[in-house]
Amino acid sequence: MLWRADAARQTRITRPQEIAVGKNMSTSITVRRFLDTQDIPYSVTRISRGAEGKLLSEGQEIPSASIAKAVILKDIRGMLMAVFPITHRLSMNTLNRQLHRRLEPADTADYHGVFADCAPGLLPALGEAYGFETIIDDSLLDQNHVYLASGNAGELIRLSGADFQLLHSNAWYGNTFSNISEGPMQEKATRGTPPAPAAGPNDSGIIPVADMRRRIERINELPAMPSLAQKIIQLNANPYAHAEDLAKLVERDPSLSAQIVRYAQSPFYGYPGKIASVRQAISRVLGYDMVMNMALGIAAARPFKLPVDGPLGLSEFWRYATYSATLMQSLCKVIPREKRPRPGTAYLTGLLHNFGFLLLGHLFPKEFNVLSKALRKEPEIPVVEQEQRLLGVSHMEMGGWLMEAWNMPEEILVTQREHHNTAYDGPHAGYVHLLLISGALLKSHEIGEASSSELPERSLLALGLSEEDAIGALENTIENRESLDIMARQLVA
Repeated sequence: MLWRADAARQTRITRPQEIAVGKNMSTSITVRRFLDTQDIPYSVTRISRGAEGKLLSEGQEIPSASIAKAVILKDIRGMLMAVFPITHRLSMNTLNRQLHRRLEPADTADYHGVFADCAPGLLPALGEAYGFETIIDDSLLDQNHVYLASGNAGELIRLSGADFQLLHSNAWYGNTFSNISEGPMQEKATRGTPPAPAAGPNDSGIIPVADMRRRIERINELPAMPSLAQKIIQLNANPYAHAEDLAKLVERDPSLSAQIVRYAQSPFYGYPGKIASVRQAISRVLGYDMVMNMALGIAAARPFKLPVDGPLGLSEFWRYATYSATLMQSLCKVIPREKRPRPGTAYLTGLLHNFGFLLLGHLFPKEFNVLSKALRKEPEIPVVEQEQRLLGVSHMEMGGWLMEAWNMPEEILVTQREHHNTAYDGPHAGYVHLLLISGALLKSHEIGEASSSELPERSLLALGLSEEDAIGALENTIENRESLDIMARQLVA
């Protein structure tokens, strides 16, 4: 779990005079340069041992659970630095299960040259300073201050807990992969320090969802629904509204109007004439429901500012949303009438179902970047697994919280929460089944974040849809790939 450091930085603390214990060395040059370029307040504190063997700084006991230990591990993919409290013992099995790797302790010869400016065995827990991929045990993240080796045998570097995490903004979080060491020294080592967070009921090391929820609850309010989106929903609820009312509402927003007109002119719809207004887009090409739902989706996404590129960036978000919405509408045409979801609502759920990613990036940009980097590095691992491993909360839950706060229709709320749930059979399950089918179909073309390209038989049966018809709808959609990509880019603009 990550926190942001305060925007206003404190003045850097002057280093106390260094002392030597054992071989005399100064603080690692690499560490000093790294810290000085990060504009992070820190101090280098002299240490000694008390009567009971406890570490002291200026006569005060240093909580052992707040001292970070670094261990270098390796596998065929390279080396990694694991950071955890000195009071803990590394669990290689847990760590390998969480990272889907086969790590083992590296030989000193593998990395000795990297730490040439450090005393033997004193590895500073600053992987980024030395170019190591780093993973941080969550038991360090509740400390007010964190201490780490400076490279000199007689001192430790002291940082605030928040700044320690800021220095590791590219590290992996959301894991507990060490356990408190057993034995007679445990009570001494941990006395007076907060206990490490529990790994959870299955001891998997996944961060409890409650932690992320507590952070969300500390936010005064979720982003407000844009006024235009509110007016579109109100208009949609008016049984007497007609195309002219919708056109007037959309035309109040020049940017939205331009997007709707460009959409109608896309080769995907094959309209031979010229579309010059929203009215013409409604009456000649798209239809009332299509423009209503498209306008709502575009307007609702306005408050969220995310990076354009990357596996979770706006380009990929709108590309997947466009393909999903289009494919779901196509699937509706081949579903038996008695089981057919409303095509307009199906289109809207396809467009909006991943809104949780927008909220994550808007409220928690660092966690969003961590997840994005993880997906780029290991795209073969399903996003729902990566979210639980790194964040302890899913984009489905995030989207559900937002849609509930916005009082969106129940169909939208359900599909936000359940679109990866193959066992869901509650209200509006038809839209969930459509999303599961469309996600699997698009995954076969490397589009979207579905866990598998295997068609869910349960969903096909629930909708009375044959595999052949589903694949046919996909082929019709993919045939228009170029037009859909153009439409998606227009939504990003």
